[in-house]
Amino acid sequence: MEPIPSPHGYPILGNVMDIDPEHPNESLAHIAAIHGPIFRLWLPAERTFVGSYALAKDLFNEENFQKGVTGPLAQVRHATGDGLFTAFPGEHNWETAHRVLMPAFGPLNIKAMFPEMQDIASQMVLRWARFGDDVPINVSDDFTRLTLDSIALCAMGDRFNSFYREHQHPFVDAMVGTLSGSFARSRRLPLPSMVYTGQDKVFQSDIDKLIEISKELLVSRRSHPTDKKDLLNSMILGRNPKTGEGLDDETIIRNMITFLIAGHETTSGMLSFLFYELLENPAAYRKAQEEVDSVIGKGAVTVDHMGKLPYLEACLRETLRLHPTAPAFTLQAKGDQVLGGKYTIKDKQFATVMLAQLHRDPEVYGDDSKDFRPERMEGKAFTDLPPNSWKPFGNGLRACIGRPFAWQEALLTVAMLLQTFRFSKAHPSYSLLIKTSLTIKPQDFYIKAHVRNPDFLQHAGIVSGETVTKNQASADQHARSDVDTSNLKPLSILYGSNTGTCEAVAQALAASAPDNGFKAEVQGLDSAVSSLSKDVPVVIVTASYEGLPPDNATHFVEWLKSDPAEELKDVQYCVFGVGNKEWVSTYQKVPTFVDDAMSKNGATRLTERVALDVTSGNVFDFVDDWEDKELWPKLGGQKSNANNSTKALPLEIDVSARSNILRQEMELAQVTEARLLTRVGAMRKRHLEVLLPSGWTYRAGDYIAVLPINSPQVVQRVMKRFRLPWDATLTIKSEANTSLPTGKMLSVHDVLSGMVELGQPITSRSMTAVANSIADKKKRSEVEERVERENFQKLNVTLIDILEDYPDAAFTFAEFLAAMTPMRVRQYSISSTPLEDAAKCSLTYSVLDAPQKSGRKDARYLGACSTYLERLNPGDQVQVSLRPSRSGFHLPQDDKTPLIMACAGTGLAPFRAFVAERALKKKTGAEVGPSLLFYGLNAPDEDDMYREAFNEWEKQGVVSVRRAFTFKPEASGGCKFVQERIWHDREDVTKLFREGASLYLCGAGVVGTGVEAAMAKIRAEKSGETIEEATEWVKKVKGDRFWTDVFA
Repeated sequence: MEPIPSPHGYPILGNVMDIDPEHPNESLAHIAAIHGPIFRLWLPAERTFVGSYALAKDLFNEENFQKGVTGPLAQVRHATGDGLFTAFPGEHNWETAHRVLMPAFGPLNIKAMFPEMQDIASQMVLRWARFGDDVPINVSDDFTRLTLDSIALCAMGDRFNSFYREHQHPFVDAMVGTLSGSFARSRRLPLPSMVYTGQDKVFQSDIDKLIEISKELLVSRRSHPTDKKDLLNSMILGRNPKTGEGLDDETIIRNMITFLIAGHETTSGMLSFLFYELLENPAAYRKAQEEVDSVIGKGAVTVDHMGKLPYLEACLRETLRLHPTAPAFTLQAKGDQVLGGKYTIKDKQFATVMLAQLHRDPEVYGDDSKDFRPERMEGKAFTDLPPNSWKPFGNGLRACIGRPFAWQEALLTVAMLLQTFRFSKAHPSYSLLIKTSLTIKPQDFYIKAHVRNPDFLQHAGIVSGETVTKNQASADQHARSDVDTSNLKPLSILYGSNTGTCEAVAQALAASAPDNGFKAEVQGLDSAVSSLSKDVPVVIVTASYEGLPPDNATHFVEWLKSDPAEELKDVQYCVFGVGNKEWVSTYQKVPTFVDDAMSKNGATRLTERVALDVTSGNVFDFVDDWEDKELWPKLGGQKSNANNSTKALPLEIDVSARSNILRQEMELAQVTEARLLTRVGAMRKRHLEVLLPSGWTYRAGDYIAVLPINSPQVVQRVMKRFRLPWDATLTIKSEANTSLPTGKMLSVHDVLSGMVELGQPITSRSMTAVANSIADKKKRSEVEERVERENFQKLNVTLIDILEDYPDAAFTFAEFLAAMTPMRVRQYSISSTPLEDAAKCSLTYSVLDAPQKSGRKDARYLGACSTYLERLNPGDQVQVSLRPSRSGFHLPQDDKTPLIMACAGTGLAPFRAFVAERALKKKTGAEVGPSLLFYGLNAPDEDDMYREAFNEWEKQGVVSVRRAFTFKPEASGGCKFVQERIWHDREDVTKLFREGASLYLCGAGVVGTGVEAAMAKIRAEKSGETIEEATEWVKKVKGDRFWTDVFA
């Protein structure tokens, strides 16, 4: 027998400190990633945790193991006693209740509950429809209302009316308190009870509320008897067929609490996770909605439809596979037992099955076991899975008795929602956060619901006037005060954007629209699925990210793949594509697809697709030129004189108050470490580590996005130029078409610091506006000549630079603010592994601080985000969010898979994370495959980042680092660039690739093209193919064994 691995613990505390009480399942996953599929913890009692099918399958043998009621579940007994869920093995009342209640969950009784389930689901559908298209919906909260009301009505004949309350039903608050209290009590240290007196009073108060509500239902039923065949009547009237015994009132109440908790909490979590996964996976979403449309159409959902939705069922199964809402259950050994022929579980010892790990076992579910793929849970693929490899409802005799109820309720709800609405994430960049009690559900996950077919809702009592959206209302407010809006024609501007560039372009077009005869509505692309109007022209602004659509355009692109010719016929559109030409293979890939798909399906192209290369010049000069010469003339716009100059935002300035504006979709993280990685005097590259908000999780290969703050010196220059005191405030009038907040007082300093891009190169249009504001003809001519001869993008000249050069320009602060683009987030590869410390992550960045190319004396070009990060010190707060890598840029699931990594400069970041993770696993005894790292840098004594760490990892045999020094090639085998080093070491590369290596590339576009060319050259030499054939081969292995992360 082998010893069961265990992380180091502390006297008395054991491993209590290894488990985050707010996110225990993430902590267990973290330990499993380091120590493997079985480990033992003291919490403070001893318990074994199992997470692989090979070991867990022995636990499911009921002859050798029985249900274990321990830990938090044992504490729940204070509320539910010997109810079905928490009874100890052999308790008499469990057997009686089980026999009495089993018939109540039979097929006919569940089928009879359908009308009442539909009643409650309809309430939610109507509620969401009345919200309108643009109101964020907290799905966890509303699915909790749904499932609680359903179990109360169907099982106990009472209406909780949760959809008619502002807050949750009191039962929910008491339940949450009871479950979280149970978990906290299970982790208590053996201290005198008086230490916990206050907590115990709150805990008992929550339990008393649960008992009070359940008792009221029981008393009401006894006072008003009915012949309804529901759960409550079964408990009141039912008898054990073997003994003739019934249930006393205390047992009935304990089981009522059990059903009210278990009957709604897990189902609401399943539905919440399902909609998260559908919105993350557009192909699955489309297939699910198509099944609903095909099977049900526009009529009412009936009970007969329930058995005709196999793909929806597969989606529910796959959701429970990835996100088992009861994430673990515990079994107790009946005598000494052995798991997998290796590990002993002694008599009466407990072993907990970690379902998230069991359900993601690649030995059962394949290399894509972490992906949402419902097809694996459909039909024969599902029935062919190994026995007991999918266990979301528990085990054997003690498995969930209410599964048929939950399944029918979930199918009905999903069918009604997909039939009625199109959904989108309220925050496209949302990354999954988990909220844990004894069950799990998404935290802070909001969606928007767009009614697909208003006619379907008419008979439900909603008139069209009630479904006016906030988008329509806000569009009405965006009319400009200086333009006659009565005759403006509607225009839809849709954008796909991750970092904000395309959104800024869309906003710039919208700002110009009124002057050209249009009233524009700006929305994300996903909001337009199946809803483009033939009467409103559409401008689509989008980019590609590694050849994939932006986060808020994935569903739109997936919809186009279905060839929706009927919905697109005669829609007038044009596509404005944004991309980086340095990355040849994916340049303009998504814009090209969108343009071609729209045209192929009958839409009418207004202008030829625009392909903007962000490296070729000023983005907004390009936009200005295109809209003036192409867009508005093709749309038949009436150009006004106002279009010849920069707009001025309608605002009022107040110098007597201050205000701060909070950021959306970002949260504060605390800086824990900040240090220089390069030699003093060299181009600065730095390391920054932050403490993440509680519950945030990431994988090596993911990104951290940062919302920067402009340099204080630049902000001060602007305020000085416009003679604004430091505490000046402004209020932008609500009719302004701007991304800035309107109708509220804002601090000018805060707006300039954190809401606009002060470092954005000036556009030719803004230069012309500055020239027009200069009274002196000589000076005005000088500015006009500069517009013709200077490339402001390449020279890094900003608007404040020009205004300082020409102090006599009568250019107002309102005009200045209108010329600014909104502040964008910057995205960085994470350079740490969560296995080292799941609460922290680091990023590695280059500081952009160089002399301005314009020749202005002492002028420097400062990267807004990199210089902001450099100003941060330990203890400072920074606005961040996590962004998952969508291109497969993660470590292989099999640790034995070899790696070939190539990068230059700070492109090293994700590979530091990869190698650190492999090193940690190897240290704990895991077998890891060999790795090659090709790294391009300047010189050995200048920017060889993390050298000591990589030296240690090389000694451990985790990686072999092959460097290429641009300014000292004699120290790297004569190689100046990373692609040259790959060619130099091609024998090692070829050997590792033939052993099954995965290839990874991170760096700027020029690095990517150089590395790809080197790979093609090696392929041609080894295979005898032409260089053209070898280049095609490189393209084919992308997304299979070759993964890229390329930045501008």
